[in-house]
Amino acid sequence: MTARVEATAPRVPAPAVQVVHRPPADGLAGLGAMTKFVVRHNRVRLVVWFVVIVGLFAYVGDYYKGLFTTQRALDDFAALSDTPGIRALTGLAAAPATLGGAVWTKIWMTCALSLALGVVFLVTRNGRADEELGRTELLRSRVLGQHAYAVASWLVIATLSVLIGLFTALSSAALGLDPAGAGTTGSWVVGASLTGVGLMALGVGAVAEQVASTSRGANALGSIVIVGFYVLRMVGDLGNGVLTWASPIGWGQQMAPWGANRWWPLALLVGLAAALLLAAWALEARRDHGAGLLPEPAGKAGAPARLATPLGLALRLQRGPMIGWSIAVVLSAVLFGSVVDQMNRLLADAGTDTTAILRGTGVDALLALLAGLIGLLGAVFAIQSVTQLRADEASGIVEPQLAGALSRTRWVLQRLLIPAVGSAVLLGIGGWLMGAGYGASIGDSSQGLVMAGAALAYWPASMVLVGLAVLLFGYVPRVAIPVTWGVVAGLWFVMLIGDALHLPAWVLDVLPFSATPGLPAEPMSWTPLVLMTVVAVGLVGAGLARFRQRDVQPG
Repeated sequence: MTARVEATAPRVPAPAVQVVHRPPADGLAGLGAMTKFVVRHNRVRLVVWFVVIVGLFAYVGDYYKGLFTTQRALDDFAALSDTPGIRALTGLAAAPATLGGAVWTKIWMTCALSLALGVVFLVTRNGRADEELGRTELLRSRVLGQHAYAVASWLVIATLSVLIGLFTALSSAALGLDPAGAGTTGSWVVGASLTGVGLMALGVGAVAEQVASTSRGANALGSIVIVGFYVLRMVGDLGNGVLTWASPIGWGQQMAPWGANRWWPLALLVGLAAALLLAAWALEARRDHGAGLLPEPAGKAGAPARLATPLGLALRLQRGPMIGWSIAVVLSAVLFGSVVDQMNRLLADAGTDTTAILRGTGVDALLALLAGLIGLLGAVFAIQSVTQLRADEASGIVEPQLAGALSRTRWVLQRLLIPAVGSAVLLGIGGWLMGAGYGASIGDSSQGLVMAGAALAYWPASMVLVGLAVLLFGYVPRVAIPVTWGVVAGLWFVMLIGDALHLPAWVLDVLPFSATPGLPAEPMSWTPLVLMTVVAVGLVGAGLARFRQRDVQPG
């Protein structure tokens, strides 16, 4: 009887054990392992940024050492660098009539801005982008502190900035950029100034990724802040100099290597970086995972019909870069046009063979070089636009678009209208503005149309690069973006110093920018332009055919 009662008695379920995951009490738990992970995850990018910035400074230093062999040449360069256009673009060196000052004028601002923007992109890639993709949440599922990933990223990128500054200083000292009898203080100051700007950008990127809720927004916010600092510095240098001190980039500039050799602005840069990193730490401790301080704004209840098309949506998503590149091309063209005559006199007074950088001698050769630079800017815009094909595939944006009746061919071809038409417009406007500026200085109004044609001659070369990007997108999508940008970087150096490298003529003839006629220094030749257009169409067709056959590969 008892056994029967026990058998029929209801069973009381055991109380459920609720497992609650809490982050470790130590917010830096796992910092060592995460530092190794960040280095491995970014090893190629870290090496590329280091080699490009240090190598660019070293190359310009070595080239200028051979170019400016007399004090007269340095004095002429100093006079040119004190013009409003150059002063706005690069700032005014503390000692422009010295070899170190000339190198600073030529390349310091380029290196500083490149490092600052590169640091911002690296920070957001290891922070907001990984959080957006879910990688950070996966890593935190183990024993990993809340701040370990962020701090590991900060340490690695700060080390990159220090190494870039250190090796820049060493290359400067090795090249003998310091004036005779002055020691190597100027070299160490110029290296420290780059490190300071890099650390400042690290702080900007760290805060931007906490404020924005997407990687796209964090990159845009960080870039806007860096460019804003640059513009503030530009306005200050064109005025009485007060606003220069309101810009952190201006602080690096005011360290004045080979002049005042100030060290204390470095403390301002490091202090600002520390304050921004502390703010980023506090924000990360308080915000929800996956969210930002500023939530994504809700869109309009009704979207325009054009956003339902691949072209309309791409125009909406890429309007920021399109505006930015338009401003860059316009400013560059106006600057180039305003200093052509002065640069031509400078090269003539230097008494140096200029065929290593120009396709010949004289003002037409200089105009051809500047038209090539405008062409390269148009090509970079086109590449940035076309690589969004892979970026949208990786982020998953493309799958909902292709889920309906939209064909892959239509999606790709509509998207390609932006780099094709946009680069042509930028080249035409840039060339015309540069020619108009130069024509105004010599009283020749026809130069606008001449230089517009010279810049537009580089459109087929840009389309070859676009075709290469589409080919890579079709066959090897996971490496399409870095390989494409690597090719562009290689062409940049070959276009500028190809003759100095003594490359065989046939190598230069098959490279897009080198094969383009250098108008107005060279006679017009339609054959290479037609051939490059045919090659571009073939590359696009091959890449599109492969994309239609393969699976969509997100991530």
